[in-house]
Amino acid sequence: METEVINKLDFSVGASDYPSIGSRALEVKKKLKDFFPTGDYLRRLGVCIFEVEANLAIHTSQGGTLEIIVFKDRVRIIASDSGPGIKDLSKALTPGFSTAPESARQLGFGGGVGINNVKRFADYFFLTSSKQGTILLFEVWNDDDKAAN
Repeated sequence: METEVINKLDFSVGASDYPSIGSRALEVKKKLKDFFPTGDYLRRLGVCIFEVEANLAIHTSQGGTLEIIVFKDRVRIIASDSGPGIKDLSKALTPGFSTAPESARQLGFGGGVGINNVKRFADYFFLTSSKQGTILLFEVWNDDDKAAN
């Protein structure tokens, strides 16, 4: 049985909006610090949201959306866009593999670790992609005993 939703946040991320990468992660952490006061939990959540923001800004043609659903014991994030999709999911999940444009690389983005960081810090991870777009759904559970690697 699903627990009660205690907060819901929605954000848009513009294509090539490099200057705002990270702003949503900071806003979410600020809004949730009263619900989840553990620093490590908010750090893991912030890393995941930052990486998804970066991927939406860097790799989409029209940007995308972040839907953040807060439960008592976890946060669920659904990131979606309308294309162009990830051509090879297996390669995209390989550390160091990147298709980031030179404009992003010149700013220090595009190191090929984003999706892997989300997968590493998330407790639940689902990714699907086609030419029509990509959907990434993940959850970060509030388990104070979890050791982040």
